[in-house]
Amino acid sequence: MSKYGFLIVLGLIGILAPPFIHADTLLYDDFSGNRVSSDKWHIPTWVSPADGTVVGLTQFRFTQNSSLPAANNGCAIIALESYNPTAISFYGTDLRSNQSFAVGSGIHITVRAKMDTATRGIVGGIFLYALKPGSTTNHDEIDFEFITNRPHGVQTNIYGNEKLGDGHVVFVPYASGSIMDYHTYEIKWLPEQVSWFIDGKLVRTDTNHVPAGPMNLHLNIWVPGSGWPAAYDPDLKPATSADSNRIFSMSVDSVHVQSMTPAQAGGLPLQIGGVRSGTDYER
Repeated sequence: MSKYGFLIVLGLIGILAPPFIHADTLLYDDFSGNRVSSDKWHIPTWVSPADGTVVGLTQFRFTQNSSLPAANNGCAIIALESYNPTAISFYGTDLRSNQSFAVGSGIHITVRAKMDTATRGIVGGIFLYALKPGSTTNHDEIDFEFITNRPHGVQTNIYGNEKLGDGHVVFVPYASGSIMDYHTYEIKWLPEQVSWFIDGKLVRTDTNHVPAGPMNLHLNIWVPGSGWPAAYDPDLKPATSADSNRIFSMSVDSVHVQSMTPAQAGGLPLQIGGVRSGTDYER
């Protein structure tokens, strides 16, 4: 094909492949109060040590004895303490959206956040997650994970109806800054692919492990065990008394979840070969 023929094909693709547009805001929170709103968020309810409230070396706060996280200067403070009053473990936070999000034509998650600690051995997460009905291991998940052992980048991961485990990890270095700086993290989840963006720049796309079921949005902070050697630090240990408690945190400035739909032409979504097209997304 000649150069000019190639350019014509590219031009036609540009015409036939419309961007996705935002349809509705499903969740927006700028954390303007002094505490995270129960209208939008919850923390888990303890049922048993195996119900997801204990992960690694961390027990998450639960509804029976904790309130929702504090907000300060327009940021949700997702806190981790080294002293747990109920057990010898770290005492973390797993904040979960009340609403679950089904992919539909597409879901766009935007979160502005940073870690407030450089102490090794801590993980902060921004992720979509749901166990499959009737299963304790098979699940859907799309992640951004901040690993303080690797502060100059962020780990992305994905599971599509897969067992708990390593998943499909890609570590992405920052163009500038670290997990201690505010960055804007985006997940664009479409029926055929998932894309991750940092500060408006596409950093990863996956078409092989795309989740299909509805998921809740999680914001969490915790300490893993030695089973995750890249994130574990043996020098970080839980405190045995309140007097020796240390507090670590992740600050979340804003959360925005929007539905997406293909751009319209003549009242109908444009398609190529029967498959919805859209590698160029509105940002």
